[in-house]
Amino acid sequence: MLSTILSWIYIFILCMLIGTGILSPFKNRRFSFKYNLIAGIIGITVYVEIFSIFGKIGAAAHLILLGTTLIIGYIKRKELKEIWKNSRPVICSWEGFFYCGFILLLAFFTSRGEFHTDTNIYHGAAIRIYEEYGLIKGIGNLQLHYAYNSSYLAFASVFSFNWLFGRSLHTTTGFLEAIMCLWSFHGLKNFKMHGNHVTDMMRIGILFYTLVNVTYSMSPATDYAAMFFVLFIITAWCENLFEGSSDVTQYSLLSVAAVFTATLKFSSILLVLIVVYPAVCLIRGKRWKEMTAYLLCGCVILCPFLIRNYLISGWLLYPFNGIDLFCPVWKIPEEYLLYDANQIKVWGRCLNDVEKVNMPISQWLPIWWGHQFRYEQMFLGGVALGAVLQLVITVKRLLQRQKLRYPFGALQLGIWGSIGMWFVEAPFIRYGIGFLFAVIMIAVGEYLSEKNRGLYAIVTGCLVFCIAASVSPYWDQYITDAGVFVKQNLKEPYYIVQKDYDTAEMERYEIKGNTVYSSVEGEINSYHVYPGTCYQFMLERSTLIGDSIEEGFRAK
Repeated sequence: MLSTILSWIYIFILCMLIGTGILSPFKNRRFSFKYNLIAGIIGITVYVEIFSIFGKIGAAAHLILLGTTLIIGYIKRKELKEIWKNSRPVICSWEGFFYCGFILLLAFFTSRGEFHTDTNIYHGAAIRIYEEYGLIKGIGNLQLHYAYNSSYLAFASVFSFNWLFGRSLHTTTGFLEAIMCLWSFHGLKNFKMHGNHVTDMMRIGILFYTLVNVTYSMSPATDYAAMFFVLFIITAWCENLFEGSSDVTQYSLLSVAAVFTATLKFSSILLVLIVVYPAVCLIRGKRWKEMTAYLLCGCVILCPFLIRNYLISGWLLYPFNGIDLFCPVWKIPEEYLLYDANQIKVWGRCLNDVEKVNMPISQWLPIWWGHQFRYEQMFLGGVALGAVLQLVITVKRLLQRQKLRYPFGALQLGIWGSIGMWFVEAPFIRYGIGFLFAVIMIAVGEYLSEKNRGLYAIVTGCLVFCIAASVSPYWDQYITDAGVFVKQNLKEPYYIVQKDYDTAEMERYEIKGNTVYSSVEGEINSYHVYPGTCYQFMLERSTLIGDSIEEGFRAK
């Protein structure tokens, strides 16, 4: 726990300083700490992605980052002093005492427990490749999961500190949970003063999502990072709309953050549709310089992600064969890509057979529904009821000829576009849970914000009651899981140092005099030896491009 908390403090300081530097071109603008912090996370991640193209993420990469941070801290010392002056009364209060207690609780979960299945399959191993090589050309041939290339693993690798401690820290997911929850708690304290409660309900949605993942807080899981950013963007968008001044600059920055979210998990790409509103505003206002700057920011975020995709897999967007521009020697064969893409689809639909990828929706939908746990079925029912409630409220607003809310419309476009893509491509609940939460929370927030009378009040009230009844088993499931986790892990010896990655029995193989590892049994690709694969058949169909691992892998 102690090492976890200390790492969070360090990550927070670096992200705040880097973010302050990134946002410094906005003259005479003061952003709340959340924008500085998120800008810092994005900036550090992009830096690590770029650095990894040329070298490993070790002491040199971190010292350059630390040096940059210190320079920014010195230059912006007056602004940082003002931020501290505004934050100190909160920290030195009962509110601050509550935050400290909550951080201790999250540190408990982040220091021990079990790793997410995908962390053992490839997250941990991919982070080790960042640390030891930066990247390896064609590493996706050795195991296709490496080609997914989530930028979150770049952020996790720079704060792993294996080069310093001889073992890896994996605290970044807990860090995201901590900052998102504290931001949510801070906003909820003024619940009664808010005239509109859509943002408040989205804040509660962030807390609920943390509850869902809290027992896996030490896993650097890409799904968790992507969904936290999805929920942050939606919540901050609502905050700007309903509790702020509907500032176009903030909408624009959140649109840039949506581009970054796509690099965390490309399945969230359609959230970028929110850019429609700030783009129209900037064009109508002829703010060409600002628009160009935001476009450049999006390109800076996207370019290293795409370059790494090309170098790791030979494809611009893996596993998507619709853009086939290159033919390097390390390119993953298209038949492997298609098999992997289809496997993601059929597993998401609970079919578990690639041959069934073209099964019509009328056939796979009942199978998918039957494989959901009862509490998940009720949760999905709650999402459907939330959609109905939103529709009823929208119809009422149209009938009363209330003013159209264009930023809200753009947000809904992003949310429902993402839900549609999630459902068609791979409807695992965890892949799209942030968007599903948003449907429920926004609908209930709209209901709480309106004056309800007569039949309308009866209809909407019944819908809200049914939504609450539908999602209650979902929360109960995860509250119970968290309670059992605490009971089972109280005596685990991780109060000083965090639990290390799982170990696995790995077999050594020689390729042109180079050692490569393969899991003996089970899907555990060990962090502790590298490079490795969970799947021997992938190893057998791959070879080295040259005489060394640094030159990369190719298909035989």
